[in-house]
Amino acid sequence: MSPAAAACTVSVLVRAALEGPPRPARVLAVARQALYLLPHGAPAPLALVVPGAVRVPAAVVLPPAAGERPFAGLAPGAVGRIGGGRIAVGSLCLTAGGFWAPPRAQDTPPGPALTRLAALRPPRPLPAELRPAAGALLRALADGAPSAQLRTALGVLSLGPGATPSGDDLLCGLLLAGHLAHRAPQWLGVLTGVVRQHAADRTPPVSAALLGHAVDGHCVPQAAALLRAAATGADLAVPVTDLLAVGHSSGNDLLHGLCAGARLTTRAPAAGPGPFSLRSTPS
Repeated sequence: MSPAAAACTVSVLVRAALEGPPRPARVLAVARQALYLLPHGAPAPLALVVPGAVRVPAAVVLPPAAGERPFAGLAPGAVGRIGGGRIAVGSLCLTAGGFWAPPRAQDTPPGPALTRLAALRPPRPLPAELRPAAGALLRALADGAPSAQLRTALGVLSLGPGATPSGDDLLCGLLLAGHLAHRAPQWLGVLTGVVRQHAADRTPPVSAALLGHAVDGHCVPQAAALLRAAATGADLAVPVTDLLAVGHSSGNDLLHGLCAGARLTTRAPAAGPGPFSLRSTPS
């Protein structure tokens, strides 16, 4: 007899895979709070996450009853199954108890989000190995020809440390900032093309999936909360702190991308060398 399926909360981005025909799914990566599962023939993985973990756009949130270590004993390469309304991997058997819609940058309320983000200075620098390539990319996006933008974007893709490389997190932030503009900046199309044509072959699958989501404007709730606060004139201290807590350095690298993208879009100068302020800036 099949085990009873625990009800979980499923991203709408995963609904088609869950409700489609059953097929094998391979474990790509395992951490204490998340497991990434790639269905056979799918372009991107989904993430099984514990309730307190970061909700990436394609997250399936486990119920508290799954316990503190639901992925114990599982390793990359393990094979599960998805479809027919269920996800099964290891001892886990899941079904949808509800659905959630990941936020999108395009749904940010009207307001001075770009102006306020352009004035922010992230509290920590980018990793040293990423800084020269990131600087070259931002100069190209500001004033370079499309060929230079393409070349420098490829130089940032997959560059730097982290389970999701810092360069990819920076690109995600730039993409999200580009989606805030009333009229899409020219460079947004270049970065979109780089992700769609090259990410799958040049960066780890989990990171490529997050870049693909950013191309569509989807982001983690912590980023969406910062965008909403910036747009509505709210104080930025809590949303910035929450974003910085995402991953080991992902939140900081994403914040760098958001701020740089905002400066590019508004043509604002780079933030000065003074201390980073989390206080609201005038709108």
